[in-house]
Amino acid sequence: MEKRNKRTPQELIEATEARLEKLRLREAKQHALTNPEVTFLTEELDVLQKEILTAKKLLGAGPQSATARIQKHEDWIMKIQNQVDEAETALKFSEARKADIQSQIQDEISKILHPEENALEA
Repeated sequence: MEKRNKRTPQELIEATEARLEKLRLREAKQHALTNPEVTFLTEELDVLQKEILTAKKLLGAGPQSATARIQKHEDWIMKIQNQVDEAETALKFSEARKADIQSQIQDEISKILHPEENALEA
């Protein structure tokens, strides 16, 4: 087990002074917030901080970044393009099949209307 070293009185004084300085700084900040000029500056600082956060989010690598959003839209566009290609192929096939069926129907109607021509052909 590691032996614990005691701090010297000088180290304790330095640590206490550092803690005291932090407390003084905190008190000075609280006091400064009542100053109208400082209030204006802190409000402006808050606005800038929000702008920085928004810019970093957009420029970052997370799911809401510009790069990720662009990729999602490109994937979406690719999916739509595939659907368009499939629709064009289906349309060509369907129109060709429709014309074939209409031709067959016309032949059958013609056979019904002119049975004597069909008898001669047979």
